[in-house]
Order: sequence, then C-alpha cells, then structure tokens
Amino acid sequence: MEQPASGQGHDEALTRLAPTTPGRAMLLESGRQALTLIARWCRNHHVGLALLPSYHCDTMALPFWLEGMRVHFVEVGANLQFDPPALGTALDDADEPALVVWSRVGAIAPDTALTTVLRRAREGGHLVVDDATHAVLDDLLPDSLSTSPMPTSPMPTSPMPTTEAPAIRPLPACDFRVASLRKLVAVTDGALLWSREGITPDSPATRSGVDGELSAARSTLLTRSAALEARTPVPVSASMADLPAAPPRLADDYLAQLARSEELFDLATMPVPISHGARSQLDIFDLPRQARRRRRANRALTRELGDAPLEVLNAGRACFPLIGSAAAPAIEDALARHGIFSPQSWPRPAYLPDSLGWPTDVVSIDCGPTTSTEKVKQIAAIITAAL
Repeated sequence: MEQPASGQGHDEALTRLAPTTPGRAMLLESGRQALTLIARWCRNHHVGLALLPSYHCDTMALPFWLEGMRVHFVEVGANLQFDPPALGTALDDADEPALVVWSRVGAIAPDTALTTVLRRAREGGHLVVDDATHAVLDDLLPDSLSTSPMPTSPMPTSPMPTTEAPAIRPLPACDFRVASLRKLVAVTDGALLWSREGITPDSPATRSGVDGELSAARSTLLTRSAALEARTPVPVSASMADLPAAPPRLADDYLAQLARSEELFDLATMPVPISHGARSQLDIFDLPRQARRRRRANRALTRELGDAPLEVLNAGRACFPLIGSAAAPAIEDALARHGIFSPQSWPRPAYLPDSLGWPTDVVSIDCGPTTSTEKVKQIAAIITAAL
C-alpha cells in the first residue's frame, strides 16, 4: 500500500482496513465525501458517465451530479445488486468510459453473472467502484457461506480482502473501494477510500466548524441509541401483548438527534479526514470480533423466524438482516413502535425514472453485535406478528 493521503498519518485503523493491493488509501469523514473525491478524479480525467444501481441511498448520486457527470440508473435484481443483463446493456449503450458504482447491499455475494459483467466492464475500459459499506465487516472473515466452486487463493495478510485475490471467495477486481463505517460500527464518522495504483484522488481539505458539530451530534446520537438499547428487556416467556412500546421521550430524542446528524452530513460536503476521535476508536476496536458477533446475530434472527413466510435476503452475513416480505412496511412500523428503528431506510428518490422499479418489500432489521439473545427473540416475535 502506498503512503496514506496527506494529513492521514500512519494510523492503525487505516492499516487494518485498507486492502494490501498496491494503491492509495485514506480515511475520510463520510462515504459521500469519498464519492466526491472519486467524482472529482473522473471529471479531471474525462470520465463523464456514472452507472448507479436503481436501488440506492439518495446521497449516492449527488456527488456525481455536483461534478457535472451524467448519471444513469440501472435496474437491480432479486439480490438488490445490479441486474447483470441490464448492466451489460447499459455498458453497451455507453458512448464514453463509464464509472460503474457497484453496491454490495446486505453484504450479499455477487453471482457469477454479475462478476462476469463487472470484469468485462473493466476489460472494456470502464472503471468499477466497489461500495463495500454493507460488506466492510463481512470481508474481515473467511466466507464459509459460499456453495459455488471458486478458485483457490492464498489467505491475505490484511483482514480486508485484496482486490485481486481475497481469502476464499474472490471479489471482482475494482478501481476504487469505498465503505462508510458508521453504518455497521459505532463510530461518530468515518469512511474508507481506496484507489488502485495509478489513480490518485485529491487529498482531503482541513476539517472545519461543521465537521466538529457533526462529530458532536453523532456522539450524542450514539449515546441515545445506547439508551434505547439498554431498556429493561421483557422475559423471553412474555407474550406479544407484553412487549413494551418504546418510551416516547427516548424514541423522540433519538429520532430528533438522528435527523440533526443527517442534516449536518448534508452540510459537510467538503472531503475532510476522519475525526481524531473516530480514528482512535477504530484503532482499539476488535473489528473481526464485531464481524463474528454480527454474523451470529443475523443467524440467530434467521433461526428464530423459522418457517415464517418471508426471506432473510442476506442470512448469515456480518450485516444487519435484510428481510424480503410483502409486509415490509408493516414490519418496519411495528418495530418502530417498540423503539427498534431500521438502520437502512431508503425511500424512492423523486428523481428516479418511472420506468425503473423500486423494492418496497425490503426492510432492514436493527440486530447486531450488542443485541441479546432475548431481544432477538422479541424482534422475531414482533416481525411474525406483523405478517
């Protein structure tokens, strides 16, 4: 790995998170700032088209628009990632080199068809971004979930898989990798940006007042989230009727602070380094242990749901569970009444073309490394009752 970006220093967190493949890595404040640096590099190198998945967080497209790039949305398949034929058609129709932003939603492994299309994209002169936000913890562990035959490769020396030859299930090669860390790790801010050798994004600017406000707001949010998590649990033997609603003040305080934090993220558009506090937290966190605990929690909820008429789309992954069900809106509402809020809630963006579909049957579940066995059972009971 090359020297870190200016102002990053040689900190332990960057060493642990960055791939060992030759390239340049930095830790920024947010994932959208990482995308901004990618968009600026594209603008400066005459890459004017970005291909994004139709199912996405609405902050994903803005950095490319702000840098004057055209954005084309590509239909997703049942696994919530690019539909391979649709992506192939979009690449065939591209009249210039394109940036393909592949989002590994739910840490779901790409199928062979998508892997093939992504490889062909790079062979055709296009660039690929691996958005590993949901997979950043799952990537730390050997992938024992794969059933399809994959080439054998040596174990990496870094807990993150390398771009070309990760541990057991190789990922498609990429030109950039981004991962917003706050989605799965209890840090105030932080995002990884890695670029392959030969690609040098701009260095981040100096942190300003809004960045300090953001860190403080996120710190308060984490405290309020912990207060919700620490509510006295109901005995496992309790009936559904005994499950308590969330204390209004706790829930309202949490939601208000969440809204304030997101407002500040919207204002903090200038790419800057990760805060000192968040970087220090990453240095001491045992991220592989958190990954194992997330996998256990995901598997535990999947077991508790048993034969319920739904599907855990990313069963066993080190990510919050994603449930596919026609009752997804009802499930989300029922959990919210008990103070369990979806870690990912993506409303359909108004700018998305009417010709593209939008999954309304997917709900994310707040079930992670600190979720007790008792609470997993309660979450499953709430979900089942909402079906």
